[in-house]
Amino acid sequence: MGGAVTAVLRIEHLSKTFPGQVALSDVSIDVAPGEVHALVGQNGSGKSTLIKVLAGFHQPDPGARAWVNGSEIRLGDGEAAIAAGVRFVHQDLGLVGMLNAVENIALTAGYLTGAGRHIRWRAEQQRTREALAAIGLPDFDIKASVETLPPSQRTCIAIARALIGWEDGAQLLILDEPTATLPGADVTRLFEVIPRLKDRGVSILYVSHHLDEVFELADRVTVLRDGNLVTTTEVQQLDHAGLVELIVGRRIDAVTASSKEAGGQPLLKVRGMKGRTLEHLDLDVYPGEIVGIAGVTGSGRERVLGLIAGQTARDDGLVVLDGTEIANYDPRHAIDNGVAFVPAERGLRGTVLGMNVRENLSITDLERHVRGGRLRKKLEVHETKEWIERLSIKTSSTESPIGSLSGGNQQKGMFGKALRLGPKLLLLDEPAQGIDIGAKDQIHRLVDEASIEGVATLVASTDTEELVRLCHRVEVLVDGRIVATLRGSDITAENIEHTQLQSTGRVS
Repeated sequence: MGGAVTAVLRIEHLSKTFPGQVALSDVSIDVAPGEVHALVGQNGSGKSTLIKVLAGFHQPDPGARAWVNGSEIRLGDGEAAIAAGVRFVHQDLGLVGMLNAVENIALTAGYLTGAGRHIRWRAEQQRTREALAAIGLPDFDIKASVETLPPSQRTCIAIARALIGWEDGAQLLILDEPTATLPGADVTRLFEVIPRLKDRGVSILYVSHHLDEVFELADRVTVLRDGNLVTTTEVQQLDHAGLVELIVGRRIDAVTASSKEAGGQPLLKVRGMKGRTLEHLDLDVYPGEIVGIAGVTGSGRERVLGLIAGQTARDDGLVVLDGTEIANYDPRHAIDNGVAFVPAERGLRGTVLGMNVRENLSITDLERHVRGGRLRKKLEVHETKEWIERLSIKTSSTESPIGSLSGGNQQKGMFGKALRLGPKLLLLDEPAQGIDIGAKDQIHRLVDEASIEGVATLVASTDTEELVRLCHRVEVLVDGRIVATLRGSDITAENIEHTQLQSTGRVS
């Protein structure tokens, strides 16, 4: 990895072993001055472990070494990394929601004080404005609590906070999945920031699951697989299919859903459904049909599935599944009548992080393992192992805390919990959000299998390519109403995006 130019970051022979798992095995990586260097791999490949070692959350195995701008630092010492000029923007951002931008930046950068140790609030505000303007956000409400701001602005606050005092010795910015939860428009705004950072001389280690981001932003890419270094190469030497093959270890052929003619009686009937931003929804879904729900944030897309599943209360309307009316705001009734819901908020609503894999997979129908008031644990463990194998969930044991699994494996666990119910209707809210290309392909194939078995499926997603891949029909929502229905060859990413934006007046 040597050369005439000293690397901003250089890591050699990094290994990290956890009980029963090798997370990293002899990985070396370098980041050159002024480059955007992408770090990619499937969930469980070792990306997060590498970042956490550098940030001081984990200690490496013996033998690992690291240098920042030619000066050696001790790996596993986060303070040493920061002192050497490494800055981190983690996926959870680490912002205090009730505080504003000024206060969040001051918490990390230190308060500017004057006589008597009084805080100089005007100076604090000016520092914040300058920091935000430096990354392209001059018009910004710095006095609003960050929890009220759009996701892209929150991300930019975290970046600006990380870069305070950059001229005083910072060398490298690490962006860990910065777009994992951002809607498309916010991703575009963030992409405008990255070139500005490069122009300031900032080197960036960019961790992402989204390969289009790699090709748009990165100069070089390092690929990890199962804790091993696969390659580091120039992005321009790769195409999308080639990068996918490096990440997964096999080719993943492009697949799109075939058209499906609706016949017979609909399995799901929704009539006049209202709730929050949803004004009036009439919808039929037939057995085996996969129907997409598209729409920008605030369109009502994010409300549809929760209202059908009884997770949130309907203001009005009727939901009928296979001839049975599903009670309003009664998720247990929905489950008992064949509805399985996979929510978007994996860590908040989809899993119980304090429970193990077995408990999470069984929690929705634990009674099937109970006889005479006693839990038949052996049967529960046996069934859990079958689902772990079927879904290719990477875990050392059925008793491993589900929070110890990678995001992709947690997502597959949520699918297992839903599919083992034998549902008639499958409701999927952002099913592939924040997971890698391999896990995404596995989940999509599970949806295909459910469709073949006659399960009706609704998919609400901001990922237009996902809707193209999965759906026989796509309903586009604007202002709480369906404004267009796309079928067959009309289901393209371009048509979906154009329809939802044109209807809002955002494009001509």
